[in-house]
Amino acid sequence: MKKILNNAGVAAFQTEFFQLTLTEQQFLIAQIRSDFALFMNTHFDLHVNQIAQISNMPPNFRATLAEGIASTWEAQLHVSFDKETIAADDKPGVKDIIVSSTPLPTVNSATANSTVIYPFMIWIRYRIAD
Repeated sequence: MKKILNNAGVAAFQTEFFQLTLTEQQFLIAQIRSDFALFMNTHFDLHVNQIAQISNMPPNFRATLAEGIASTWEAQLHVSFDKETIAADDKPGVKDIIVSSTPLPTVNSATANSTVIYPFMIWIRYRIAD
């Protein structure tokens, strides 16, 4: 069942995602990397503005989103997602999509390699239209 693209919907999707087998997870990770717009349209109940906004994103930004999400899921971490508004406010040109990743502490052990993991964060913030 498709989820709404809001905080609760993304959290529910990720909860279901991490209950899948690793093979099923890898299938979805490959999907998001190969076609972000199709992945979003397949798994989320998007309205017309959201479909247009995803389709019109610069390709580099769309690829950044896809890779950040995919890499975080591969590390078995949840993407931090915060959308500050309701769908009715989802109008083109009045929002910021802020993405970042923050390093987690490395594991220090004589028997383990130190690996820095970067969980991906997405913040959708709406501005008041002029």
